[in-house]
Amino acid sequence: MLRSMYSGVAGLKTHQTKMDVIGNNIANVNTTSFKSQSISFADLMYQTTQHASGSTETTGGVNARQIGLGAQSASIATAIETQGATQTTNNPYDLMISGDAFFIVNDGTQNVYTRDGSFYVDGNGNLATQSDGYYIMGWMAVTDEDTGVTSINTNGGLTKLQIISDETSTFPPEGTSQAVVSGNIDAKDTNITSSAGKTIALEFYDNLGYLYTAEFTIKDVDDAKNTYTMTLTDIMDSDGKSVGAEQLANVHLGSDAQAGVTNQVPGVLKSGYYVSNYSAAKGTADFALSDSDSTTTDTTMFSAVPTSGTLKDLDNAGVLKDLYNIAIDGKTFYDADTYTMDNLGNLTISHTGTTSTTTKKAVVNDTNTASYKVTVSGSVATIEYKTTTGTLTSDVDGGKYTAISSALKTAYKIPTGLNSASTYHTEDGSTVTLTVPTTTTLGVGSGYEVVVTSGTATIREGKAVKVSTDVSGTNFSDFAASEDGAKILAYYNNLTPATYTSDHPDASYRFEQYEKSGNKYAKLLVSYKEAKNNTSDAASLATGYSCDFTTTDDTTDPIRITYGTGYADVNKTGSLTDAIATYFGLPSEDKEKYLAEGANATYAITVDTTNNTLSMVVTYKTYEPKTDTYEMDTIKPVTANVGTEKVAFNDESSVHEYTINSSGKLTDLTDNSQAEGILKAFRLDATKVQDYVSESTYSKSSYVISSSGLQITSYKDTDYTLNTADGYSASASGTTITVSLTTTEDVDTSGNMTSLSALAKNAFGISSNEFDTSEPYDTYTIEMDTSGNASLTITDNSYKTIATEYNRNEMTLNYDHANGSYIGATFKQADGSENGMGYSTITTDKIILNFNPDMDDTVNPWTDVYLDLSTTTNFNSSGTSTLQASKGDLAGNNTGRMMGAMTGISISKDGKISASYSNGQTLLLGQIASATFANASGLEKAGNNLYTATLNSGDPVVQDITVGGGSISTGVLEMSNVDLSNEFTNMITAQRGFQANSRIITVSDTLLEELTNLKR
Repeated sequence: MLRSMYSGVAGLKTHQTKMDVIGNNIANVNTTSFKSQSISFADLMYQTTQHASGSTETTGGVNARQIGLGAQSASIATAIETQGATQTTNNPYDLMISGDAFFIVNDGTQNVYTRDGSFYVDGNGNLATQSDGYYIMGWMAVTDEDTGVTSINTNGGLTKLQIISDETSTFPPEGTSQAVVSGNIDAKDTNITSSAGKTIALEFYDNLGYLYTAEFTIKDVDDAKNTYTMTLTDIMDSDGKSVGAEQLANVHLGSDAQAGVTNQVPGVLKSGYYVSNYSAAKGTADFALSDSDSTTTDTTMFSAVPTSGTLKDLDNAGVLKDLYNIAIDGKTFYDADTYTMDNLGNLTISHTGTTSTTTKKAVVNDTNTASYKVTVSGSVATIEYKTTTGTLTSDVDGGKYTAISSALKTAYKIPTGLNSASTYHTEDGSTVTLTVPTTTTLGVGSGYEVVVTSGTATIREGKAVKVSTDVSGTNFSDFAASEDGAKILAYYNNLTPATYTSDHPDASYRFEQYEKSGNKYAKLLVSYKEAKNNTSDAASLATGYSCDFTTTDDTTDPIRITYGTGYADVNKTGSLTDAIATYFGLPSEDKEKYLAEGANATYAITVDTTNNTLSMVVTYKTYEPKTDTYEMDTIKPVTANVGTEKVAFNDESSVHEYTINSSGKLTDLTDNSQAEGILKAFRLDATKVQDYVSESTYSKSSYVISSSGLQITSYKDTDYTLNTADGYSASASGTTITVSLTTTEDVDTSGNMTSLSALAKNAFGISSNEFDTSEPYDTYTIEMDTSGNASLTITDNSYKTIATEYNRNEMTLNYDHANGSYIGATFKQADGSENGMGYSTITTDKIILNFNPDMDDTVNPWTDVYLDLSTTTNFNSSGTSTLQASKGDLAGNNTGRMMGAMTGISISKDGKISASYSNGQTLLLGQIASATFANASGLEKAGNNLYTATLNSGDPVVQDITVGGGSISTGVLEMSNVDLSNEFTNMITAQRGFQANSRIITVSDTLLEELTNLKR
């Protein structure tokens, strides 16, 4: 058998295998995450008929002789790292890995690997593959019991991902533990200053997830001290219904000590008691003692207690001492003090004072600008008020008039409205010398023009003559005859217009721009035709024309010229015509030349009777174009500007110019050699200028020239004397002059406050809100002690009713008067002072909305809420306060929540699985793991889009998908990476290879057939 037969068979087998690979690729063109394969061939062993030999000294080396035995399949490679196209499915559990990692799934016995992310959640909530139900492997989230933080340990062991379970189907509720009160309190807000106050609401959750609303009232306490009360008035459930007095009795602002629970504040209902029945119609209230047990009925301790009356009425009801810690002692609390009680048992006690009070006021301290002095003589007190009116600086060079204040102008009786450029001078302050400028403005006279440039004034007398014409024209004669043309041609001193108007009536003109010595001029170009000397040309009769000599001689006219059957009689001389030119056969170009306009062609015919011939001589004129150029006479002050259509001339020959500095001393102007011409421009006689020269020794007259005229400033001195008779005085200290005004007034040392003078009130710093203006009038007494110090005592004789509110659920907010920032909160405390109350130390800590008992009790599952008021402010905000309360701290944490049902599951790019709940919470459930291999091409296909690890793939590296730079996308799948165009090409090459190898077998068979035929 022939070796080629076996080689062909081997070739058929390898190409058949290649077709198998191609067929598998095309079959899986739509298989999710399928990775295409490719095959490579290798040649088989060779039969060596002669080995290679080396070269010798006489012969060269010989190569080996080998015969190949065909081809075999060398390898089948998988393009496992080539990313397939993306197919959108919008199924949230369809996942696609970007990168070279694999999902890890468990088939029940071992972990296998896939790029197919077609997953679903089975009946037990496990994440599994749709095709086989294999569990997806990863890490479940773990919650730290101490911190509550949920995290994933990617270093832990892999497990199936159960993402839906009874534990994760709901999110537990949580009580609100933090709240923020923010915004601004405006002291002028009518809500804040009203008796009802401004109400703000705070929503919060209890630990069962129920929503409540706490209402607070903000009221103004003292504008001067920037203090405001904040009171808890009610708590309502989600239906807007109050929780009731019993529960409110167990709620207070601040700690137990701050709220007076452990040390009862007088006037505040004793802890544990509450109003069990409040009847506004009867005006009575019942009190019960709460045992904090919702299964029993609280015992009524006091019944039919009046809700308003006197403290004696409350004492008779037996509750004043036991429930409110108030003893009627005639010093702090009185029988006749009245009260009102609200539905929560809070009292408002009113006390009407019957004793006058006194306030002692000292003379106000001296300041830098004013001082008071009070002396007492008998029943008269003299009030002396000295105030600084202002200061001046003694300056020999003079100060600015504008620096003198209006008060000082009054003191010196200086008139207002003087020129702002006025200056002053003073030595000791007794007199002020004012140097007042007088400004005179003279306009520019008719026929003059003033131009000011860079500090130089140019005065022009007369106006330039401006004339314009067309840039070009076809008739110079008409231009020269026009009025404007005659003016313009006069600027060209070497031009005689008659040269053209008489000799060249067809002359045209144009202007061109040129510059000389920095000025612009117009060049005039005149174009015309100039005649040359007469020229003569000879000619004879043309063919076809002859002379009738029988009728012609050389002395008389006419000459008869015959042609054909006709003839023409012409004179021997005359002006050349087209007919005569034709008779003598003049070429057409000569006829045009002779008969052209201006040629003035003539002819002369000579008769030769001897030879019977005619000849003609033509005499004519010829012309050539010529242009004469003229430049302007630059000695004359005339310039020109040539545009595209017009040329404009500016003739300043009748203008006179004078130059001078645009400003300076007036003497500079009068001493100028051109003064007479300059001043005429402003209609001013040079001899009259001296009238404007100042007599002042401090300043000199000056002038300013502008385009609108001449301004002359002159000065005069005027003395002003301090009006000391009216209480003004001046004192000098160095170069500073201080002017003061002393006002003196006598008042009685005693009397009604309404009759006390304003000066006396100011001397002792008394404001209008420190005394009453109605009967009985407040009185005063002015006294002087042995040290010479005067004082004024105000006696308040009016009756005042003081109403004090008592409330355990109340605190006072304090703000910095200087910058409006929050200082802190204080609480009423029992201290034995008037009304039995003081205030605790200011605290800047968060304030507890304190629930007693707390959530572990059966009455209310509430937990304490800490209120943060640090961001509140006390500014002017146009009469509107912006306070508001919100649950959660400044970072938005600890807001509390209701119970939430799972509403969805999401998978992030790093494979983390999170559940979202109806209460806005999110819970981390787990994370999908990924595996990478040192040689992913070494994985072994296991069918169903699965791979198993082999010795050549290496062990899997299990990690977070993002560690290797990959990511997971949801709602999409990775498609097959098969390239159909490439596969079809490979199919063609495989087919051709198969055909060629089959031909080897066919030809080998034919050879064998020939061999067998030899025996025939």
